[in-house]
Amino acid sequence: MTCRIISVVAVLFLGCAQPVPPADIAATIGTQQITVAEVDAQVQVAEPQIWQGLFDARQRALVYLVDEQLLMAAAKLDGIEVDSLVAREITSHVSVVSDEEIETFYAQNQQRMGKQTLESMQDRIRGFLMAGQERVAQQKYLIGLRKEAGVTILLEPPRALIEVATDEPAKGPEDAPILLVEYSDYECPYCSRAQPSVEQVLQTYGDKVRLVYRDFPLSIHDNAHLAAQAGLCANEQGRFWEYHDVLYANARALRPADLQRYATDLDLDPAPFAECLDSGRYVETVDADLQSGQQHGVTGTPAFFINGRILSGAQPFAAFKKIIDEELARAGDTEL
Repeated sequence: MTCRIISVVAVLFLGCAQPVPPADIAATIGTQQITVAEVDAQVQVAEPQIWQGLFDARQRALVYLVDEQLLMAAAKLDGIEVDSLVAREITSHVSVVSDEEIETFYAQNQQRMGKQTLESMQDRIRGFLMAGQERVAQQKYLIGLRKEAGVTILLEPPRALIEVATDEPAKGPEDAPILLVEYSDYECPYCSRAQPSVEQVLQTYGDKVRLVYRDFPLSIHDNAHLAAQAGLCANEQGRFWEYHDVLYANARALRPADLQRYATDLDLDPAPFAECLDSGRYVETVDADLQSGQQHGVTGTPAFFINGRILSGAQPFAAFKKIIDEELARAGDTEL
């Protein structure tokens, strides 16, 4: 036997167990090791949505734990229980919802309520509005506690390392603190719906944002790849963004004749445009954009990367604003 019995107590507590590997080692292959960091890196590349979901869960848990400690410390300082503190500082600031507010909310959201009557929905609406007030009061109070305590969140969000070239279609200064890379498809209805949010980002943040547009034509859209090439042909004449806007405004009419007509309508030189499109010289460029998106986990459109942080789908401006404000704060830039 290789494990010698020293005492009954020693056997009970120690036995003949293998040494416990360090927490950062996930597996060994002979003398080789695979670390948890290597596993995480593979998940980030192969399953970026799951990796993002893991970060989101960690962030929610971290915020909960920070706020819990802040509330406990504030309650202890005042010599009261946390429930009493919450009632005094948060719940007491929730006002009674009036019948007029309920009627206004019902009128504004009636389509979402199907055939439900105001009378059948008023209690639920009242509870919903009061809960919203309580969330606002809670957030306001907790923000104050965080500032007073000097809370710093060090949890780093997952980021894709996206390199951009100077000749890609772009808006905004090259040294902008926010790099917004969009992967999109001219024939995708959700991409069209996302454009007002993108435009609002540019109007709101100005020179703080650089937008880089990349093509990601889906195979289910027959005309998307050629439309992407047409956009790059328009770029040769310095009219990419105008042509881009026209394509999204006419997403259901992107046949070759349509693409040529839009160029004419924008006063592009028709012969060079036609030659460019017929030559197919941007096929590989569009395919390279596709490959780039796939490498970064893009599976559908639109997909956005804000300083490498992914935001998928036709999101409202508020979703962009949340990430952009966080990134500006990280950079110490909080002024618009």
